[in-house]
Amino acid sequence: MSAPVTRTTTAEAVLDQLTRRFRRAADQGLLVWGLVLVVVVQATLASEFFLTARNGANLAGQMVPVGLAALGQACAILVGAIDLSVGSTARLSALLTAGLINDNPSRVWWVPLVVLAAAGLVGVANAVLVVRLRVEPLIATLVTFTMVRGIALAYTVDPIGGIPFEQARLAQATFLGLPYPAWLWFALAAFMGLWLGRTRAGRNVMAVGGDAEVARRAGIGVDRVRATMLVACSMLAGVAGIVLAFRQGVGDPRVAEGLELSSIVAVVIGGVSIFGGSGRVVGVMGGVVLLGALRNAMSLQGVDGLLQGVVTGIVIILAVVVFSRRER
Repeated sequence: MSAPVTRTTTAEAVLDQLTRRFRRAADQGLLVWGLVLVVVVQATLASEFFLTARNGANLAGQMVPVGLAALGQACAILVGAIDLSVGSTARLSALLTAGLINDNPSRVWWVPLVVLAAAGLVGVANAVLVVRLRVEPLIATLVTFTMVRGIALAYTVDPIGGIPFEQARLAQATFLGLPYPAWLWFALAAFMGLWLGRTRAGRNVMAVGGDAEVARRAGIGVDRVRATMLVACSMLAGVAGIVLAFRQGVGDPRVAEGLELSSIVAVVIGGVSIFGGSGRVVGVMGGVVLLGALRNAMSLQGVDGLLQGVVTGIVIILAVVVFSRRER
């Protein structure tokens, strides 16, 4: 009778070891890159155009707005909040950028600063609701989502303004095969990753997200940290909106639709704890790349648009379930 018991014990030990490695890879943001590799291999075998330079540049350009919003969403989630207002903030930012510039080259350099300030005000509103008034983040950001969306609709319901041709073309131009906005995303991601991992302020963010009460007893300004990250989230959404305006060359009131969901999903499947306190930027970037590569691969393979939504939804559900289970 001892042999079966021994085999069972060995199997459990192996399973336990594999589970630990799975969780470690997920926490380090590496597991999602394995999923990216699976999608890339499948897409490469199914379409000869997937690995072309033109498609790579196009894919990178499409990922940038989601990538910027995901970095912002990570700021919020790391301190235990979820920001539902990033999509409407990006939309309003795109409309304001195109509308205020209005094809005037002399306005290209100062309008984005005004738009960033406006996006920052959305973050301040979120911070006041969450930090001062103690409203739950989901409810607070749902309120600002509704308000900002209403402001965007009041501003325009039709395409508005325009970006001068030379500046719009620059947003489409490439360096080393990737569009310039992609390099901006990489730079911001690198800065955020180093800041979170190598600075005291970054470690305070993780401490607040991990256990706010313990962080407060340790002398960390919990309210200040949460407010700062909520403002950073909105400002990064503003940057995403500015990029969208320059890429499209006009203010489109339909832009950034569903950006809040995409950003949340990218963060969660990238290994950031939905409860806050742990996660890595490299994983967030992997989540963005996974979503972008999956949609691009289906488009190249001629998958119907409605079916794409179904397939993407199924993948998202499975990924979120798998990645969220490790928190329990």
